[in-house]
Amino acid sequence: MSPGFEVEQSLSVVHEKTYTLTNEYDQPAVFSITVLNKDESDATEWKADKYIYKLLPQSSREVNLKFKVYSQRKLLVCSTLTEMGKLNVKASVISRVCSRLIINGDGS
Repeated sequence: MSPGFEVEQSLSVVHEKTYTLTNEYDQPAVFSITVLNKDESDATEWKADKYIYKLLPQSSREVNLKFKVYSQRKLLVCSTLTEMGKLNVKASVISRVCSRLIINGDGS
């Protein structure tokens, strides 16, 4: 996931952000997208165009997210490897990569 850390200002209640998800494995992989609060609890009031991404080896895809912002939000935007290979076998080692995101809302 990139970028790895961003601080952004939001002038509206809905803030849009695009990440790049890359499969650096030598085989197809399936990733799920989640968003956590700074304390690693599940974040609310966000949505994605897609929550599951199937990527070929050494390929990338844009991940578009929308967040509701009323004041400052400190978030972890994460991709989790869930399946590997052409047969989509459950991954034996689950890896999660997270990017830090701070959004300063209009009221902060």
